[in-house]
Amino acid sequence: MSPRPLRRKPPEKPVDNRRAIRNILTLLKDHKWKLILTVVCAVISTAFTIIAPLLIGQATTLIYDGINNLIHNTGSIDFDSLIDLLTIVVALYAVSSLFSYLQSIFLIEVTTKISYDLREKLIEKILHLPMDKVEENKRGDILSRVTNDVDSLQNGITQSFIQLITAVITLIGVFLMMLSINIWMTLATVILIPIAFLLIRFMTKFSQRYFLKQLEFKGSLNGQIEETFTGHDIIRAFNQEDISMEKFESDNENWFSHEWKSQFYSSLNGPLMNFISNFTYVVVAVLGAVFVLQRVIAVGDILAFFQYTQSFTRPIQQITRVMNQIQTAMAASERIFEFLEYEDEENPSSNEISEIKDGITFENVSFSYTPNEKIIKNLSFDVKKGEKIAIVGETGAGKTTIVKLLMRFYDLDSGSIKIDGMDIDEYDKHSLRSLIGMVLQDSWLFSDTISKNIQYGNLDATGEEIKDAASQVYADNFIRQLPEGYESELNEDTDNISHGQKQLLTIARTILSKKEVLILDEATSSVDTRTEKLIQKAMDKLMEGKTSFIIAHRLSTIRNADKIIVIENGKIIEQGTHEELLALKGYYYNTLNAQSRENV
Repeated sequence: MSPRPLRRKPPEKPVDNRRAIRNILTLLKDHKWKLILTVVCAVISTAFTIIAPLLIGQATTLIYDGINNLIHNTGSIDFDSLIDLLTIVVALYAVSSLFSYLQSIFLIEVTTKISYDLREKLIEKILHLPMDKVEENKRGDILSRVTNDVDSLQNGITQSFIQLITAVITLIGVFLMMLSINIWMTLATVILIPIAFLLIRFMTKFSQRYFLKQLEFKGSLNGQIEETFTGHDIIRAFNQEDISMEKFESDNENWFSHEWKSQFYSSLNGPLMNFISNFTYVVVAVLGAVFVLQRVIAVGDILAFFQYTQSFTRPIQQITRVMNQIQTAMAASERIFEFLEYEDEENPSSNEISEIKDGITFENVSFSYTPNEKIIKNLSFDVKKGEKIAIVGETGAGKTTIVKLLMRFYDLDSGSIKIDGMDIDEYDKHSLRSLIGMVLQDSWLFSDTISKNIQYGNLDATGEEIKDAASQVYADNFIRQLPEGYESELNEDTDNISHGQKQLLTIARTILSKKEVLILDEATSSVDTRTEKLIQKAMDKLMEGKTSFIIAHRLSTIRNADKIIVIENGKIIEQGTHEELLALKGYYYNTLNAQSRENV
């Protein structure tokens, strides 16, 4: 078995922290009042939690002094003061818990609304992207941005915002409380903080670059899984299971490698902080013992200071624990905003077109999907209103590209397409497309009822109009044989009906739309010969008085076209009626004869 070729790893690119933070702040800006309430609740909750240990220390001192008084017969424990202190402590903790709950509620409302808005923006962006950008991005990667990345961002904000706010408030409050007990023990504790932050910064430097790549490989893997699932029958038919598994393993290994490295470096922060925290306890214990012996502080103050030391190091430990969530959220925000920053499809004109009066003209049209690879080359032809134009040629000749250019899915490299003498660039794209109905080679239906799928062509259509459109393409018969008839639900992959039946539904949908221009791209390629003849009759009736572009491989279906254009390598090599092209005895003549012999 030959060794598997090594895939060249893309260079590691660290997350742009400033940009990511700026993006997240932009999201939070629209919710500033709820965030202010969240911060207020966090301040109250944390402040009460900070005050409580001081009171517990005073209670401890009361007990300690009371026991000494009992031993020396100089007095007893002041239970009234002790009960008052403990009652206040319980009340403080209860109020702190209440405000902690409120801050969580407010923040969850903010983050869920942010996720809701982001998903809307992402879907809206998908719907308004230029076609080249839509085709440039893998479906699995786009899906990952809409779902995984938005979830990662939401979780990151929810977890890190509360903990970071609480940590900052706790650090400030605890610092002041420790100062009120003893300045030297406070300095011994605080001096270790810069060391902790330097360690965090050092470890973060290594982990950051891996978080973004981890999400990118997750998106790539999602695309691979989707392709494997949707095309599993093709994979099995060609015995390509091993190849598919190798591709999966390669992306999975990359994801694993980057996820492991990101988690490894970020997880080192916790043990390091535990070591610093424990070392701090040792220092405080030694200093505290010395000061008690010197009667500088009371025993209860030592207990309170230990609690404050724990409270002081805990926020730093919280920060280290949420660093991986913060970095994942920042990487997710970068991927989300990178997608949102794509330019929308341009539509500079507001001139609307409601009908075609004369016809459509292609003048020296040239187009390429990629530079230096022309698909269409100096193409020119006229189409009068109501004519049926057939476009034929080899696969890849540019037939479908011609109608996509008419729909303004792409901009021309040179030349022009005109309707009634006006360049289509001067029309509003939406009004232009509203004139055109399409039936493509690949049928496309929703996971919805058959009735709703047909009605998509005209949302105002009645039930009778839907059934009439289905009848015209001879789909009514098979629909009525289904258990639920027109209310039968198509599943997610719409594979509970045949491919030919799906094509019939898309044709019915186009009939219902009542467009002025029809584009039929291999519209009958997925139906049998008998059904094709029936549909052809319906098509002839449908196309009466309408301008039609018919792309077909079966030349027998376009005999009655007003003009047939033969395309080869993006150029017109023949054009005319069926009889005129037969008389030329060129490409059309030879191809028709070859197809006729195949059908004998």
